[in-house]
Amino acid sequence: MDNQSREEMSPLGADREGAAMLDETTGTGVATPDKQYVFVCMNVDCKVRGADKVMERLHQRVDGSELPNVDVRPYMCFGGCHDGPNVVIYPDKVWYDHVQEKDADTIVDQHLKQGETVKSLTGKIDKNLTELIFSLLDSGVY
Repeated sequence: MDNQSREEMSPLGADREGAAMLDETTGTGVATPDKQYVFVCMNVDCKVRGADKVMERLHQRVDGSELPNVDVRPYMCFGGCHDGPNVVIYPDKVWYDHVQEKDADTIVDQHLKQGETVKSLTGKIDKNLTELIFSLLDSGVY
């Protein structure tokens, strides 16, 4: 890729129009700058603690709502199993832990609609782990 092409792309790998892209070398997704992703950990520990219900409720609230640029997706595992279910909002880089079905409404209303972090659902995950996961997401691993 030449320098001009690099300048036309955002750091997240989207063209100026914000179209979704796929990194052809890795086959991974690349975020667009105008899209928010809500990743729900779907590994065994989080699922046992109710991640399926959290994911279902987030979909109910987001799909067909006034949030057309929000995409709710499963994530294989964030590694914070003992603090699950875990939900990560990206590119905001906010990690919610111990999320229950009822918390999904608060995340949608407070974070996704108003842009305010739900403080009561944050702060329990090791800082090194959050930095690692956010680095993976920044590189398009999702």
